[in-house]
Amino acid sequence: MAISIPTIQGGTRLVFDSVQGITNVVEGMHETIARRPLPWTPKPLERGRSHGLIASSVYASIRGTTGLLREGTDQVFGLIPDAVNAPSQSSAEIQAIAALNGAFGDHLEATGNPLAIRMGLITSGRALHTDPKAAAVNITGASPHLVINVHGLGLSELSWRRNGVPGVGTRLRDELGYTPLYLRYNTGRHISTNGREFSRLLEALCDAWPVPVESLSLVGHSMGGLVIRSACWYAEQENSPWLQALKRVVFLGSPHHGSPLEKAGHAFDVAVRKLPYVAPLAIGRHRSVGVKDLRHGNLLDEDWQGVDQDQSATDTRRPVPLLPGVDYYFAVATVGANSGDPLGHILGDLLVRLDSAVGAHANDLKKLHVQPQNCQVFHGKNHFDLLDDERVHRQLIQWFQS
Repeated sequence: MAISIPTIQGGTRLVFDSVQGITNVVEGMHETIARRPLPWTPKPLERGRSHGLIASSVYASIRGTTGLLREGTDQVFGLIPDAVNAPSQSSAEIQAIAALNGAFGDHLEATGNPLAIRMGLITSGRALHTDPKAAAVNITGASPHLVINVHGLGLSELSWRRNGVPGVGTRLRDELGYTPLYLRYNTGRHISTNGREFSRLLEALCDAWPVPVESLSLVGHSMGGLVIRSACWYAEQENSPWLQALKRVVFLGSPHHGSPLEKAGHAFDVAVRKLPYVAPLAIGRHRSVGVKDLRHGNLLDEDWQGVDQDQSATDTRRPVPLLPGVDYYFAVATVGANSGDPLGHILGDLLVRLDSAVGAHANDLKKLHVQPQNCQVFHGKNHFDLLDDERVHRQLIQWFQS
């Protein structure tokens, strides 16, 4: 499989970043052991001066060498013509880059790594130009009814076609005449950052669409649902025109009140950092801010600004109610065989619990008030079955028809 030059360059940079990170971890452990060789020995007042100077010099040399190699490699890649630099459309490459963005997307963006995904809309496997100042979007058979599909953490637009089954966007196109578009975005960024940018992208899309947009529908899987809610909030604050076309929003297993997996990961990371001899190995703190936002389901800048997400376990979210005049639908999965199966209540769909997926909360301000007829639980299914299950697709089509 051919790999594009930007991917090779970005992967090389990530390797250098990893070497530097490992160096810092080893130095941290060395420092801890040097200060107190054994847990039961008294802590010395200070390290031996010679030991400290030698160790510091060695680690500084490793970092300096890594930095020089990084700069030299970037210069070599800079000599490659732009024509050769054209990105590949390999499915495996797109999926691998999406996974890396989910884990380290904020770091990739902050360091200018070519692997960092830029937000955009995809149709028929190609990027869709939505600059309202440029020529109108050229798309065959453009419908006045649009449905935008927003994928989840570490996934891409390819996730909507799973196990060879046509995605729900394709079904809506073939059966109801909708034009499906797919959002590609860096899931490692803050949800609020993606939400704000998504809102502006939708505004540009509606302005550039070749026919007047009569209806706009949004379908979000997992984190994608939270990005949609964030975009709606910022659009309402900015009085964005695209909200006038918004008719319905569908959530597929979205963790509206957080994911237990991220909560458990945070608790484990905090516990590890309290143990001096293994604290340097607590690499969980380096997971992306997008992942950390899933602890409680942060949607707004205020939910994370001024908060140490590596320390605080408190839910400080600002309530974000559903928009009036918009139809909301919730499709959730559970591994339980039926509503009385305790396994389903404990594990949910293996990634999201039922109460979080349906927006239930003890605090009435944070509770999402769902119409019973607009919520459907699919038993014996997991988080990713929501993407390709025939019953789920049929339910969504019925909601769209209504």
